[in-house]
Amino acid sequence: MIGPVLITSAMVGLIFAVAYFLNRSENNESIDYRQAYGDKGIETLIGAVILLWIVPWGLFLIVPILGILSVISPAGRQSWKEFGKIRAYAISSMLLLLLLGGFAPTSEPISPEEWGTPLFTENPNAPLYPAGQQYTWLLSEGGGLNVEIVQSLTIRTTHQFSKISLAQSTFAIADLFGMQQSRLNQAIDLLDEQIVFNINSDEMDLKPIQDKGKHTFTADNTEHELDIRLYELRSLTLSSDPDGFKVGEIFCAAKSSWGGELDILVVVRPIGHTGLAQDRYAETLTSQWIASS
Repeated sequence: MIGPVLITSAMVGLIFAVAYFLNRSENNESIDYRQAYGDKGIETLIGAVILLWIVPWGLFLIVPILGILSVISPAGRQSWKEFGKIRAYAISSMLLLLLLGGFAPTSEPISPEEWGTPLFTENPNAPLYPAGQQYTWLLSEGGGLNVEIVQSLTIRTTHQFSKISLAQSTFAIADLFGMQQSRLNQAIDLLDEQIVFNINSDEMDLKPIQDKGKHTFTADNTEHELDIRLYELRSLTLSSDPDGFKVGEIFCAAKSSWGGELDILVVVRPIGHTGLAQDRYAETLTSQWIASS
């Protein structure tokens, strides 16, 4: 939590710093910070920073709303004509700082004792940005195809500090830009060692399964509603079908925290795993994961 608080404080400090240095560069000795950005300018900038802790979807809602309000208001349009330069400097500097905040270290991933020691505590295929940590387990029950590759991730998000709809917005961004693939390569390589098919992590495709967006789990006699996603894991080399050949399914559940940190559980199971029909939402694993958070 300390990282996002520092980033928030630095963004507010930037608002005053830009006004100070821009005035000095123009040889203006006196600085009225309340008027440095025009009518209600400094209040709006500081308010936008505060809204990052409140508004779901963060930047994706705040920026368009403030932009629309500036356009439809005659006073807003006039202020942009007079103070557009300093406002542009402040906004671009704040956005840059917010994006750089994506490198801030995260907490350690959730690690239930029931799963034992993680097989891997690093993922060389994971992107450097945004920051994140990932643990991976190989769990087997009953032999055969009843094997599960389980991953617990903690990642930093850069578009909002609010926990409201954080999981939903992050899943949507990941789906849009295909950001899940690189973090899953390690799990796919492990799956390749457990099944008879020869699959290549570089030749895999994730196909979203149409399902509900939330599911309620019970942990420690308490109900927890989490955002979930289901994907088909398809090999593009085992079939001439352009959609590939289904070799397994991936279940994801996410738990958000204030400050823009997201915990994600990923369960990869091969086709033929009994849980795909009997326990599609990995109830036991997810409950253990929630109880350990």
